[in-house]
Amino acid sequence: MKNKKAASKTLDFFQKTLLLITASVLFWLSNPNIFFEDGLGWLAWFNYLPVFFLIRKCNIRQSILYGAFYGIISYGLYGYWLNTFHPLGLIIVCIAYMIICALLFVGLKWADLICIKNGWLLQFVCVCAYEYLKTLGFLGMSYGVTAYTQWKFTTLIQICSVTGVFGLNLLVIFPSAFLFSLISKKQAKQKLIHQVDFERKSHISAYVKKEKALAVNSLRLTYICGLTWAALFFSTLIYGNYVVRQPVSKKSVTVAAIQNNDSPWKNGIEEYSRNVKNLIQLTEEAQSLSSEIDFVVWPETAVAPSIIYNYDYGNDVRRFMLISQLLNFLDENNAVFVIGNSHEVEFRGAEKQYYNSALVFESGKNVHPPEPQIYSKMKLVPFTESFPLKHTFPSLYVRLLNGGSHMWQKGDEYTVFNYRGLKFSTPICFEDTFSTICRQMVLNGSRCFINLSNDSWSKSTACQHQHLAMAVFRSVENRVPTVRSTASGVTCIISSNGKIEKIAPEFCQAFVIGKVPLMNENSQTVFTKTGDIAGMAEAVLGAFILLIQTIVVIIKKILDKK
Repeated sequence: MKNKKAASKTLDFFQKTLLLITASVLFWLSNPNIFFEDGLGWLAWFNYLPVFFLIRKCNIRQSILYGAFYGIISYGLYGYWLNTFHPLGLIIVCIAYMIICALLFVGLKWADLICIKNGWLLQFVCVCAYEYLKTLGFLGMSYGVTAYTQWKFTTLIQICSVTGVFGLNLLVIFPSAFLFSLISKKQAKQKLIHQVDFERKSHISAYVKKEKALAVNSLRLTYICGLTWAALFFSTLIYGNYVVRQPVSKKSVTVAAIQNNDSPWKNGIEEYSRNVKNLIQLTEEAQSLSSEIDFVVWPETAVAPSIIYNYDYGNDVRRFMLISQLLNFLDENNAVFVIGNSHEVEFRGAEKQYYNSALVFESGKNVHPPEPQIYSKMKLVPFTESFPLKHTFPSLYVRLLNGGSHMWQKGDEYTVFNYRGLKFSTPICFEDTFSTICRQMVLNGSRCFINLSNDSWSKSTACQHQHLAMAVFRSVENRVPTVRSTASGVTCIISSNGKIEKIAPEFCQAFVIGKVPLMNENSQTVFTKTGDIAGMAEAVLGAFILLIQTIVVIIKKILDKK
């Protein structure tokens, strides 16, 4: 008897572990990864299926443990490239998702317990709510949101211009919940039928008849939800097919996006001079191929020394000479330049402030002396660009600085630039992974995103494609094109429908030249007008149903005691 119990426990542990590993690997492979640079997006439609079965097998305590391991394994595999920057970065992410996913699994288990027949629907809503909530706050990250796996499915993702990425999330996550309900309820129904057959021999009880009826009704709800999903899915494809066929503006400007492929870790005036020389050379090569280039874009912090500060106040002669050489080149050029720069501001009697900025220059207007329009990054990367708790945890702050982190000041304005008929904004690096930031830029009047990024530190194609996948959605949501100039990839031009029209090879010096249409200034998508209503609704609905069901369970227990 003891041997049977031990064998049963071993089998149960093996099944749970297998489900945990399967769920983690599905999450990993569905996103851009080390083996498949674009990700296997079709796997995302089943990402949470093993999670739901794992939850069913666990009790509350076990759900905490397995949730913690799911967070560590999934995001450890997904964000392995953080280790290249600093092992502490990967450790922080794994710890964060260990806690987040442990809480998620507890919530899913509680939903399974309080909604015996249709807990799968509540679990589905809770998963969608979790994916929205994890993008909020200081530690908020959009990396890993399920819908981003569909970035190559151009027709499907057009619905994001109405619902945003979290509306698409509903479509992509639902099949996992549906299949879980279908399989588990069919199994339960089969068991019930065997029970009925057994009871029939000894006068079937009314209780068993009632349970059978409930099981059948519950399965009907699953089918109804499945048919509803199918109708929404095909309607989404019809809408997407219609949208991608719509003509775009014939008026356009020509843009050259430069990829300099320089190391972000090397410092010193020799390195800075070499970087600028490479940028100028690549620009001249691009302009030799096309004399119609209106805009030239250089990546994030492509010019490391502050252009304005070193020209106006700097006492380093070599830096001043480098900046003067750069400004002379800009002033002799006919294109508008968008340049990533480490912008420094010094106030009398105060500590110097550093900003990760985009500077816009136009010959004959704001080059000599340098008085460019400026946008400074507003959403800073936690722990590597911003750490508000530096006085609370000074030792950790010192470790972050020693690990290569560069702390910046936060910008305070969603700047919209207007040159040669193109109204554009410049989300810097991972700012284009947040729909709220890009949406606000469009609300302010922007009709094109020019993203300046530097993911070269990751030395990972997977990292760069994960970032690119999210950038695609910003164009679709707001129906505006995107130009990406990156240090090492992915430098490209994305249409307003999310189609990648021009792309440069990664980890080499390159550039792309392409036309960017001048979009209608009066047109705004439903998403641009309303924002992430789908995500907010998922979070509110999940919390509300959990609360109501919990209250109902408590009341029932109180009444049963009486």
